Parts: sequence; structure tokens; C-alpha cells
Amino acid sequence: MFSLTKQVGNWLMLVPVSLFLSCLLISYPFAEYFSMTQQIAAHIGTMVFPALFKVGYVVRCIGQHGLGLRV
Repeated sequence: MFSLTKQVGNWLMLVPVSLFLSCLLISYPFAEYFSMTQQIAAHIGTMVFPALFKVGYVVRCIGQHGLGLRV
């Protein structure tokens, strides 16, 4: 059970980081290639995805604690 929790936490950390980096690239250096709607969504994503990363970190810590590993 806690092993699955740790894996979910790892994925909840990995996916938002990659999406956050994509949003940063869309928002700033490659903005001229995207519509205004896409740029707005990317700017919103730069605020939302770090929050999901933090949730993933907490889930991972819960999994590690449940497995008796150092947090």
C-alpha cells in the first residue's frame, strides 16, 4: 500500500515539473508561436503545476514514512 503511495507521489512530482517547464517555455521564449489563449493557459499553469508538485512531495513523504524509510 505505502509502496504504491510512494510511486504515486513520485509521478505527482515528475509530471508537474515537466508540465511546468513546458509552460515556462510557452510563456516566455516561444510565446510568438502560440496564441494568446494558449499563453494565458501556460501562465496559469506556471502557478498550478508547482502546487501539484508540492502535493506529490507530501504523498511521497507519506509513502516513505509508511515504509519506515527516512523522510
